[in-house]
Amino acid sequence: MAPGAACAPRPVLPSGERIHEFTSQASLHGSELTLHLAQASSDAARPLVVYGSGDGGWFGAAIGMFDLIAAAGYPAAGFSSRALLKIEQAGHASLSGQQIAESYHVILDAARRDLGLPLNTPAVLTGWSRGASLAVVAASEPDIDPAVTGIVAIGLPREDQLDTEPGDDDDPAPVSDALATRGRNAARERLMYPLLARVAPRRSAVVQATGDRYLPATEARALFGADSDVQRFFAVPAGNHRFSGGRPALRQALLDALTWAGAPQP
Repeated sequence: MAPGAACAPRPVLPSGERIHEFTSQASLHGSELTLHLAQASSDAARPLVVYGSGDGGWFGAAIGMFDLIAAAGYPAAGFSSRALLKIEQAGHASLSGQQIAESYHVILDAARRDLGLPLNTPAVLTGWSRGASLAVVAASEPDIDPAVTGIVAIGLPREDQLDTEPGDDDDPAPVSDALATRGRNAARERLMYPLLARVAPRRSAVVQATGDRYLPATEARALFGADSDVQRFFAVPAGNHRFSGGRPALRQALLDALTWAGAPQP
């Protein structure tokens, strides 16, 4: 489909670039998934960054993190993880990693098309919270798009059942509903950190807040292990899962991680 109406351009970046933002649609199983697209005005060769929101959808802190990526000049495509899972779960009791990887194929193809990028443009998969889980699961599958060079998982949880809670696509469910759903689906939870080994030889970066109450950076580092040629961990001094009080440090860690994960493979 043709891209939607354009938003007002962002201010000029230090490089002299402007960021053009608009929306488009990716067709998944007969349903439409909204893509939030951003592109710098220059022809600088940068990888495409595909970003998934947290489980609440496209609002609040999730948008702020996407804005950091767009403001760095990367061609970027963002989507609501909640909306994606609602589409994928229709008629399925549970989701396979292959299903998720196939969804990313569709998203990548649509983003490259609507951003006017070559079909083989390198890509980095990223996301926050549940979006991080989706990126890890997709990249751990052998059939993921071969142009994916790596992932940047922001606020990666210990485990994730990859299920949606009651409510609208872009509104967070009440905590009580979310906890009840988590309890019902505990048997379907997938451990995220062991999957990182299956992402190799692509690169994996995790960006975690020191004050994340779900999984603080110190605990996440223990699960992650030591840095290597294909894995890097970034601890960000911040107050919670949304990186409150640590936005400058988050921006630096995120851009460092994207630069590393998107670099050409040796």
